[in-house]
Amino acid sequence: MAHISNQEKKRLLFVSTKSVWGGAQKYIIDLIDYLPRDRFDIMLAAGGSGPLRVKAMEHGIPFYEIGDLERNVNPLKDFFAFFHLIKLFRRLKPDVVHLNSSKVSALGAFAARVAGIPTIVSSTHGWPFMEERPVWQKKSLKILVKIGAFFQDSIICVSDFDHAIGLHERIAPAHKLIPVHNGIDVKKHVFLERQKARDVLIAKAGLHIKPSFVVGTIAEYTKNKGLIYILEAAAHITKVDPHAVFFLIGWGEEKQSLENEIMRRHITGNVFLIDYLPEAFTYLKALDIFVLPSIKEGFAYTLLEASLAELPVIATRVGGNPEIVEHMKTGILVNPRSPEEIINAISHLLRDADDRKNLGFEARKKVVRDFSIQTMVTLTAGVYERGRQK
Repeated sequence: MAHISNQEKKRLLFVSTKSVWGGAQKYIIDLIDYLPRDRFDIMLAAGGSGPLRVKAMEHGIPFYEIGDLERNVNPLKDFFAFFHLIKLFRRLKPDVVHLNSSKVSALGAFAARVAGIPTIVSSTHGWPFMEERPVWQKKSLKILVKIGAFFQDSIICVSDFDHAIGLHERIAPAHKLIPVHNGIDVKKHVFLERQKARDVLIAKAGLHIKPSFVVGTIAEYTKNKGLIYILEAAAHITKVDPHAVFFLIGWGEEKQSLENEIMRRHITGNVFLIDYLPEAFTYLKALDIFVLPSIKEGFAYTLLEASLAELPVIATRVGGNPEIVEHMKTGILVNPRSPEEIINAISHLLRDADDRKNLGFEARKKVVRDFSIQTMVTLTAGVYERGRQK
């Protein structure tokens, strides 16, 4: 490939609603890691100055905090955030703005168009109107998404499911909706040896018993992740085996609610919330079974990571999960909001060591074969290069 001079580089600005560390933010950092620097001059902006800002600094990427931008709807703050975005876009003059998360994808797209940005791209990590909400909110969100899509040149759908929903709901013309699966770098994912990883989690939980087996997840503590259904399953499983342990590794706004539920179900000695664990994926081999009980999902990095760790995976049939987990081939799929199915799946895997091993082996093979970070980056760079389509 011919060398591209600095003058020919595209100025690329990533924008996220929140400066937290979740799937959308990991997606941004992965692109920052692998996009060729001889083709792109990269910047990052977000509401707040949390973990995403730290990640940007570690990668030597300029970070800009967007005043008044937050996840919750606040008309006054949203009004000011809109003008902060316009001001930022005009000052930085990016060739491409890549918006991530539903709120900034709408607000930021309009601001970018007003600021005269040549190419506006968004990524959907699960359509917001697919969440459990009142009907009027779903309809309002769908209208908001369509308005945002009008100003966007391309919309990257991280799962085939999101792409199909976008087409079905006529979110945007077909040429704007581009499916690009999330990818994973096998070499970057180095896991701690099983016992060492388990010892760390046991110490962090303050556990004083030796677990008979360990079930766990890595997820943001939000209602969308359906963690309440793991707790329901744990309450049943631990009655059968008092030495069974569940680790919920994560962070988020529902932590207090989950703690209250753990106390209400009298499972405080078996279920532990371990929050803000850096590089949480490195501890995955501590688990015997990985469970992701989401009621709404985009394309879960944690499923890719758990599969790469050769864990038997239980996941719900939502979003892009069935594109990663093939039922009884690379894991077990259950219906959302069904603790009974989670209980049955865990019980089956505990009884059948061969199935645990085979599912984990096939899961890793599928992820390595089908979800390459190089493919994701190449396709995404192509979206930036194609610019505005008529």
